[in-house]
Amino acid sequence: MYNSVIHCLVPIALKEVMEVLGPQFEAETGYQLHITHSLNPEVPAAIASGVSWDIALTNPQYIDEIISAGHSAANSHQRLGRSPLAFAARGTEPVPIAETADELATLLESAQSIALTRSGTSGQMFCDLAKSLGVWNLVEHRLIFMEGGGPIRAVTAGEVELATVPLTNIITIPGITPVGVCPDELHVHIDVSFCLKPGCIQAAHELAAWLKTEKRQTDLESLGVFRR
Repeated sequence: MYNSVIHCLVPIALKEVMEVLGPQFEAETGYQLHITHSLNPEVPAAIASGVSWDIALTNPQYIDEIISAGHSAANSHQRLGRSPLAFAARGTEPVPIAETADELATLLESAQSIALTRSGTSGQMFCDLAKSLGVWNLVEHRLIFMEGGGPIRAVTAGEVELATVPLTNIITIPGITPVGVCPDELHVHIDVSFCLKPGCIQAAHELAAWLKTEKRQTDLESLGVFRR
């Protein structure tokens, strides 16, 4: 198929999501996805540097930055959903999940080590959360800052007690389980949008439409991305 490869910029927050959805799209359409992963804040700079792309998924503020720089049209900005900030621990047995401010504060106070991304959206949000919960001074010295993807690898290997990441990074990973999920009222969710490169191949438009179908919204919710 001519021009059948779609170049996708995908944040690490959606890595596991696209590992599930990508093969489905490829099987249904015959197109191939070439995916480049990075942290959300790195996506605009990657585009500005000239990386190949047809569709970019990232936080809305970074989509706006891409559009402001003239790398995408404003009318191609579409909202996909949001994933709550969550906490993973090693283990396979279901455990009670901390879901209120008080429960989350207790969870963080008791953790001996917490892994988070150094410059990713989830890492920034965790710092805001810890301060709003009043536990920052208690947990600051227990934080282990890592590069993208590091927190999940560390908690899976048993190197840290908790990893704080979007729920999307936890659901499909064997050997770990969610032990805390932040409710909407704490305002520490990771919003996700996408935009298209001007003049991108038609297949990218088809992928954009596919992601917005009712069936895909159901799939996204099962993977930790919820409608706003």
